[in-house]
Amino acid sequence: MTRRIPGLHSLPEPNGEYSLTVGEFAKLCGTTRDTLRHYYEQNVLTPWLNPANGYHYYATSQISSFYFIVTMQQSGCSLAEIRDVIHNPSKSGLVNLINSRILELQRELYGITKKISALHLGTWLLEQFGTHRPSTPFLAEIPEMSYRETRVRNKEASYHAADIASDIGAHLNKATEETYLTSFPSGVTIAYEDFVKGNYVYNRVVTLSLLAADGVDTLPLPGHRAILCSHDHNEPDIERTYRRIAHYAKRNRLKACSDLFSISLINLYEVGTDHKYYKYLLLCVE
Repeated sequence: MTRRIPGLHSLPEPNGEYSLTVGEFAKLCGTTRDTLRHYYEQNVLTPWLNPANGYHYYATSQISSFYFIVTMQQSGCSLAEIRDVIHNPSKSGLVNLINSRILELQRELYGITKKISALHLGTWLLEQFGTHRPSTPFLAEIPEMSYRETRVRNKEASYHAADIASDIGAHLNKATEETYLTSFPSGVTIAYEDFVKGNYVYNRVVTLSLLAADGVDTLPLPGHRAILCSHDHNEPDIERTYRRIAHYAKRNRLKACSDLFSISLINLYEVGTDHKYYKYLLLCVE
């Protein structure tokens, strides 16, 4: 006896299992004939061919197979991988395939989380510094942050970005190669002992993050308070801003516990216009 689906036409099949036309099966699965044809051609979902009329028919039980295929495809599996599991079924093979996709999806999720975190930090910098006048230091609570670093190879001659171009390139290239690392927002640091002496040389290329430090590739930013100060192209003498930060710390008896971080969000050179840049300076204090 053929099982009938309400509202759909079913045609008897020798054992009563393959009773759904291609159109009926497509409707039940919320898909298209073209998709089913593709799965058939790729030998991952095979209908029954009625020798009497040459038509294809599907079984209701194949609906679960359809959604298995779709789910595995959405997780990133190729049809070749799915076909191999279907035609060589084993618990271990299926578990291995699923676990490999879980691992890859977790990597992708971390990548998305990393990008969202970078944008949140960019927003925090804009909002926090936007409430104070440029080149005017202020004390603020800061969120827990981490950073990754690339040491400058020739610190004694590193006064400008052009002096550390290769170090910046190495820092950003590592983020490109290692998907779990981020490259925004980035900047440089000046060692505190150099900063207080007025020797403004860069010692590291850094990238800040709101993600927790792992202690290997990323380190925690010390402290939850910092002297903050923005600086832009409207006041070209950044050394004056540096001196204001040092004076602010001394006047308020604040003990530094980090190097001076100089983070850039926008640094534009455009033909026919002046150089425009925005730096966000941060010095952690106890």
